[in-house]
Amino acid sequence: MTFKGPGGFGRIVNIIMNACMCAVFSLAMLWIMQQRVGDAAQILTPTAFVLSFITAFGIGFTAADIIPVFAAGSAVAKKLRLKGVAGYLVTVLVIDLIVTTVISFLMMAINMVERAGFMGMLMSWLQLYPLMLVAGFVVQAIVMKPAMAFAKNVTGFDPENPQPPVGGGPPANRGPMDAGNPPAGARPQQ
Repeated sequence: MTFKGPGGFGRIVNIIMNACMCAVFSLAMLWIMQQRVGDAAQILTPTAFVLSFITAFGIGFTAADIIPVFAAGSAVAKKLRLKGVAGYLVTVLVIDLIVTTVISFLMMAINMVERAGFMGMLMSWLQLYPLMLVAGFVVQAIVMKPAMAFAKNVTGFDPENPQPPVGGGPPANRGPMDAGNPPAGARPQQ
């Protein structure tokens, strides 16, 4: 696993953003479930938090590495001709919709489908989903810029001014969370 160039840049941003989001999601979901059942059930415990965080991080890191979420968010902002703060917020909103949906739904399925059945899990998820979307948006809006700055310093890759790879070729202008995905329109190598 490399932490240099555009792939490393995306991987570092993905790790930082997912760590922050998953900590907030784990705490929020466990706290809300604790409030619903009362203190006798002891749902919000350090062990439950760690297990929830590990599950959420595994889901979120994998999803953001497979799905080109940053590219999707940037494409929507570009299509709407938004730049600056408005473009940034639209990009974050699209990332939030994708990543938060995947993380929250799969976390809820893993933790509840056996106890509550699919419909019980789905109803619980739908009740928590708006809160998770808001929490995810706030966390991502706060964390993405600093995470990108940190990743730029560590990897030497600047997404604002990408350099062509050694030996020529097109610039590696990829989004920070598109680490393992081929560029749009790329043909598979033979």
